[in-house]
Amino acid sequence: MRRRIVEWYHGMFHLAQVTIHDRWVKRLRLIAFLAASSIATQIVLRSALGQVGMGNVLPSSVLTILVASAVWLVAYPAMWIRMLTVVVEMEAKKEYALILSEIHKLHHHHDAEASTEERPFTPGHGDTTRR
Repeated sequence: MRRRIVEWYHGMFHLAQVTIHDRWVKRLRLIAFLAASSIATQIVLRSALGQVGMGNVLPSSVLTILVASAVWLVAYPAMWIRMLTVVVEMEAKKEYALILSEIHKLHHHHDAEASTEERPFTPGHGDTTRR
């Protein structure tokens, strides 16, 4: 069980590392971070002001928390979906490059065979019958 958790964590870390420079992942990460920060700030302010007896100072904090939660619930999964998409695109590009290189190898091999078959015969060069 521990091994599976460690492998999952390393997979998520690799996914984050691979997609760290993708601009959409950066944007979605920032939006999710801001939304989570807003939620945490509103909760802390509401509880702190509630302890002092000024809980009514932030009447719209519940609405702000709901909006920030909705933004976070959209941005966070969207960020992971984008990260997975980037990784799939990268793997597809690697596969395409590998297939293309194999095609080029076959093409060059075929060209080399065709050039040896079409080479003209030169007497005295490679002819063992006359000495």
